[in-house]
Amino acid sequence: MKGRKVRYYLKDSFLHNQHEKNAGSKARNDVEAILISEGYKGLEIKVDNWYQMNFFKAQQHKYSATKSVFDQLGSGDELVIQFPIIHHTFFIAQLIKQAQKRGAKFYLLIHDIETLRHAAGSEVKLRHKLRNYFQEKKALMSVDGIIVHNDIMKSVLANQGFPADKMVSLKIFDYLIPNFEEKPASQKDQPVIIAGNLNSTKSGYLYNLPDLPTYNLYGVGYDESRALNNITYFGAFMPDDLPAALEGSFGLVWDGDSSETCQGTYGNYLRFNNSHKASLYLASGFPLVVWKESALAHFVLDKQCGIVVDSLHDLQKVLDQLTLQDYNELLENARQVGTALRNGDYLKTALKKLK
Repeated sequence: MKGRKVRYYLKDSFLHNQHEKNAGSKARNDVEAILISEGYKGLEIKVDNWYQMNFFKAQQHKYSATKSVFDQLGSGDELVIQFPIIHHTFFIAQLIKQAQKRGAKFYLLIHDIETLRHAAGSEVKLRHKLRNYFQEKKALMSVDGIIVHNDIMKSVLANQGFPADKMVSLKIFDYLIPNFEEKPASQKDQPVIIAGNLNSTKSGYLYNLPDLPTYNLYGVGYDESRALNNITYFGAFMPDDLPAALEGSFGLVWDGDSSETCQGTYGNYLRFNNSHKASLYLASGFPLVVWKESALAHFVLDKQCGIVVDSLHDLQKVLDQLTLQDYNELLENARQVGTALRNGDYLKTALKKLK
């Protein structure tokens, strides 16, 4: 079909407004920009608004749209797909296998994985379990390689039967910042930064924090009527404008309704997941505070770019014990990691490891 192999990525976009003040599309957009910089070409999946169709019509529409993209792949061609697929079809695995018979190769880059998000399992409805099986398990089993968040996610998926030799660890998400300008060095005694989705479902802990330290909040969904005395809320920003707006000493990665531990669906997910806000903080030049049992704790300790705590009730004590020299070393290490994130280095490295 073609004289030479081509590396593609699936250009798969949300149908809603791109100008929202949250980071919903930021991670995907950055991956796309890095792939383009590495010479990948976009294959766009063209869909109508299937949300207005009935279930069967929508499935048929998405199947046809996906098939028309995959039909363009020939022997030796590679396609990187960001996962979950926005315009997903139940028959993705069959479509992948058809193209693989012609010699095409498929790679998934995982953003979210529902199987792990709902690892507890009991609260998941049967139809969601079926959807997880069809969309996730079959898709993950059918591809030639998978970029997972970290080694913990890799080992959990391997225990669930996914081939370990197909998986490559990203380690952390890159975070591109257009027109980045280095800020004056942060100070150890500045407030701790919390950015992202601040609604009580995901970040209920915000409403029962201990009195110290103080916090600077940035993002959507914050209920200002319940604000604590040690919180200053700065409002919401577009993802590319947020880094310049952040001020503080550390960036906090914490989820769930408790300040004592990370719990519930969102809190437990941190055990496997690379939180994208960690990348925001590091790329913006701030060291991290992360939960001791989170997957990211391994990265933070390895790179010495932040501190790990069991509980936010321990945080002030840990900060008090930190010397100025300790803080400046964490800050410098965080800035070095941040430079790599702004260059897309982690994804570029992972892509080279795919077989």
